[in-house]
Amino acid sequence: MKTPFLTICFSMLLCLSLRGQTLTPEQLQADFTRFRTALNEAHPEMYRYTPKPTFDSLFAATSAELNRPMTQHEFYITMLPLLVALRDGHIKWIVSGRDEHYPFFTDKLFPLKLYFQGEKVWVVGNYGNASVPNGAELTSINGQRTLMIVQKLLSNMTFADGNRVGGKYEDLNQFFSGYYATHFGGPDAFTVTYRTGSDEKTATLSPVDEKTIKAYAETHKPAGQKPFRITFLENGGSSPQTAVVTIERFYTNKGEQDYSAFLKEAFGQIKQWQIKNVVLDLRNNEGGEESYGVQLYAYLAAKPFRYYDHISVRQKQKFSFPVWTSKLYLKMRWLVVKKRGDGYVFTHQRGLKTVKPERDAFHGNLYVLVNGNSFSVTTEFAARTHADNRATFIGQETGGGYGLNSSGIFAITQLPNSKIDLGIGMFGFHMANLPNDLKPGQGIVPDHLVAPTVEDVLTGHDRAMAYTRSLIQGQKAALTKSE
Repeated sequence: MKTPFLTICFSMLLCLSLRGQTLTPEQLQADFTRFRTALNEAHPEMYRYTPKPTFDSLFAATSAELNRPMTQHEFYITMLPLLVALRDGHIKWIVSGRDEHYPFFTDKLFPLKLYFQGEKVWVVGNYGNASVPNGAELTSINGQRTLMIVQKLLSNMTFADGNRVGGKYEDLNQFFSGYYATHFGGPDAFTVTYRTGSDEKTATLSPVDEKTIKAYAETHKPAGQKPFRITFLENGGSSPQTAVVTIERFYTNKGEQDYSAFLKEAFGQIKQWQIKNVVLDLRNNEGGEESYGVQLYAYLAAKPFRYYDHISVRQKQKFSFPVWTSKLYLKMRWLVVKKRGDGYVFTHQRGLKTVKPERDAFHGNLYVLVNGNSFSVTTEFAARTHADNRATFIGQETGGGYGLNSSGIFAITQLPNSKIDLGIGMFGFHMANLPNDLKPGQGIVPDHLVAPTVEDVLTGHDRAMAYTRSLIQGQKAALTKSE
């Protein structure tokens, strides 16, 4: 028990010492070379959104900047344009031993919880003892307009596939204090201007620490809710006609609900009650196990389907750099990775085969709720459902890309001098039977765009769910009238 603890302590001390010292140009170039090599050998589709000539120019420009001593923090920031150019929301860039959202500051953090909507920034919570009221519009921080701050942060954030920004806004809603500190520093105090009504006021706020922010987040989580839930809504008749199925994530932790058992029981009940409408809530579901999405769609598909067209990988040879990844995959890749055209594909996945609907599959009206945090496996499921015209979508555009994403098994390497971990999803999941009119880099755009207002956030009003219920009631009324 002592060895892991001592290892963790040593790692943390090493990170602290790195933040206080500079790295030589030779050390920076060595890390840069490892970074570029890892991307070239592991990323399945590095040039999916940014052409190779553009990327080569970015590499050259970044290398030229590494001609002077830099701190770990400066190197971290200097490399970000390369990561952003991938437009791969799964890419990981994490200072070893630190929370990815608080890589350099654990104190002197911004003390207000904010909500971002378009060009507006609203106060919706308070981590400390600040005097700014909830519902106020924040207009500046330490003399900088919030609009300019947000634009800078968005341009340096990686949580998005393709051209998506919804996931970035959702990340700001949760982790603005960490992003602000990384890019603007941690001051001893924050002077803010804000509006309430027509009045603009100024306040000076004391900073808070990471522990306080995380404690606030924990206390504001719904208590006792299971990650997979089904609720039946009364419609004024003798039996319910609508079921709400909530899937918070596509994975399970040890000792939790069994996902397969939940689906079997839930859709068995839906069939038994002869439910006509199912609302599938996938908001804030950032993904998980690919097979979970395939399994869920088998309970909703109208006919046999192929989920993936193919799953691309960069290569099947041994990596030339030190890497942490699945030992089983390294042993089995000679069997499960095959040559295809100019590249390679991974062949061992249920979604590559034709899948038959489950016996209790639901064939009624399906409504799917998504938002910017609907990502990865969730976006894959939404893409299959949307491409098959199987559901009505309500909410906000997904954070993940419609056509494909890079995830699956990760290759992780630690840059030798800066001690920053680079994590690369090695599989490119290409969805099958896509629409012909997709725009490059788009997500799943809902049929009905419904975004929460600041009043919704403050009062807990679920605008998208209320809108969906009104759709269902409207369709029911139209059917009754026509009959």
